[in-house]
Amino acid sequence: MDVNISVKNQQPNKRPPLALSTKSKSDWWRSALGDERGSLSVLIIALFCITVAALMVMTDVATVMVAKRSLAQATEAAAQRAAHTLDPAAYYAGKGTIFTASLAAITGREHSPIPIDCNHALIDALLELRSWSNNDGDMKRHELQGIVLTNLECDGTSIEVSTYSEVKFPFRVPFSRMESAYLTSTAGTTNQVQEGFYLFGIRLN
Repeated sequence: MDVNISVKNQQPNKRPPLALSTKSKSDWWRSALGDERGSLSVLIIALFCITVAALMVMTDVATVMVAKRSLAQATEAAAQRAAHTLDPAAYYAGKGTIFTASLAAITGREHSPIPIDCNHALIDALLELRSWSNNDGDMKRHELQGIVLTNLECDGTSIEVSTYSEVKFPFRVPFSRMESAYLTSTAGTTNQVQEGFYLFGIRLN
């Protein structure tokens, strides 16, 4: 029996061509640009928040600097007022004649410091600081909550005054709970006789 076997050349299975996306090129560009616009929006918002936070911090720093200067002026004023508290008993004890000041000016000898009444100096310093705390003028910053005397050192010829005050920030420091800061200041002074020729307490030269 004759058997005819026919062999067909079978083509290997080929994958069907990939179907082209139904989106056109313009639709693809629109979606890409849309994603970029969203990323830019987030970046702009973040930069805006950083800028606002930096401005708030700069404002707080400027406020502290101005308040520090105001506190220093108040401390200097208290020290000056306290130093002008004369101790009459020590001032007039053992003084020379009316020619003492003239001889000191001629010989170039330094005048001795004017004695200070330390008890009254403390009262005058407190009164001056109280006046500054209640003052609403330009010299005293409204951010200062009150000026407190922390220390007064007096040796009879010189005064050193130390103070502190709390300053309120215009803005709370971003990402923190800081709303205020404490400032300190120290000032010292002494009284010296002004050089010149005096006659019965009147300066002639």
